[in-house]
Amino acid sequence: MFYMLLALALKQGFKTSKYQQLIGWFNRNFIKPGKIDMTFGKIINDAFENRSGSDYGVFVEFSEKDVATML
Repeated sequence: MFYMLLALALKQGFKTSKYQQLIGWFNRNFIKPGKIDMTFGKIINDAFENRSGSDYGVFVEFSEKDVATML
């Protein structure tokens, strides 16, 4: 998802290597104006939170149901 958003941002003239900046840019330019449904913004935000938690959390465990939902 990061690289998909990054490609979109670059096409629009926005450059960053930071996840949070990219997600903020996407929300400001596509979600808030209603160009893309809020559901997709939530999916991206949830994916970022799950990624951050699993990378930096002390112990993170996802249930089979959680993983199926993420996929």
